Amino acid sequence: MPETGRLNPPAQRLRRAALVLSACAVVFSLGFGFMIRRAWALREQQETALLWTTGALSLLLVALLLRMVAAICELMWLERTWTNIPEETRKVGPVDNVSSVMLIGISFVPGVAWLWKLGLVAGVADGFEKVRTQIPFKAAIPKKLGMAAVIVGWVPGLNVYIAPFLWELFARKIDQASLEIGVR
Repeated sequence: MPETGRLNPPAQRLRRAALVLSACAVVFSLGFGFMIRRAWALREQQETALLWTTGALSLLLVALLLRMVAAICELMWLERTWTNIPEETRKVGPVDNVSSVMLIGISFVPGVAWLWKLGLVAGVADGFEKVRTQIPFKAAIPKKLGMAAVIVGWVPGLNVYIAPFLWELFARKIDQASLEIGVR
């Protein structure tokens, strides 16, 4: 927990921004699907099909950019939450004393980031359970839901349509626990 003994307020704005950006990404990706089907239907008319294809790819690019910004918001939320667990529990696998800089830095290492985020979710859940032994609170800590959100995020397609919303459910429960603890 922070040195003052009180928790930092949850980064709810970041969590909500990630949710809105993810929902917009879904809408743009659905638009991509519609436009690419239209382009396929018009494949005999090459100029028209090319316009539809260009529009479709533009929508896909916007969807990817929205999800990238949403992922950064999720990471910033995770960092804020990480600072709210006791320092002795800030551990990811064999790595002890994980700082905020390390948390964010390793999250950008290709390949490693997937497993790293899984370890971070487990660390957050375990940290809050450790806090529960000292300061009882009612909120459930959904470790399996958080891990499911990360694992589903590894699957192409599901990483846009399902994983962000599982992550939101996990983050909302963690924020609820943070608020319960911080009220004291």
